[in-house]
Amino acid sequence: MMSDSEQHEMHLEATYPTGVEEWYCPTCGRRVIMQWPPNFKRVVLEPGDQYAIHMGGKGGLRMGSLQVDDGEETEPAEELSLNSWEEWLADVDLGSIEAQ
Repeated sequence: MMSDSEQHEMHLEATYPTGVEEWYCPTCGRRVIMQWPPNFKRVVLEPGDQYAIHMGGKGGLRMGSLQVDDGEETEPAEELSLNSWEEWLADVDLGSIEAQ
């Protein structure tokens, strides 16, 4: 039940030229990279506390638990290959971190 789960606040750490955002939880160290629709992707770089409810917001918009569904069937996360994430990360342009 949600009331039994710990709640953590995610903070926007960086926005890359591609529009991809890096989010960080200072409580547990969770770190994710988000690409918003229409090509939604989420890559968990550091899982942190996987049982906590992670919330965050920007520009006055606040979000809690978020389920994004583009209507297409996807493979469970355990079955995705590392290659698919590596290919996606290659397009994200993480090399521009120092330029921020």
